[in-house]
Amino acid sequence: MATTKRERQRANRELRQVADKKQESRDQLRTRVIRWSKIGLLVVALLFLSNAILGGGDETPASTTTTTLVETTLAP
Repeated sequence: MATTKRERQRANRELRQVADKKQESRDQLRTRVIRWSKIGLLVVALLFLSNAILGGGDETPASTTTTTLVETTLAP
């Protein structure tokens, strides 16, 4: 039969193990979030960089066409 001190130690050890497991899963989640955030930032930076290098903008203005309507009336 275990003494009360050993029972208390066992209970505290189990509580500590549960808390450690919970903290470990929290740390893993945090690591995953940071990793994917860095990857997302890298993708966005590469897109901006490729756009700047390859010139994805309109350097020349688009040609504008104007249509003039000529009104003609026919005699009855």
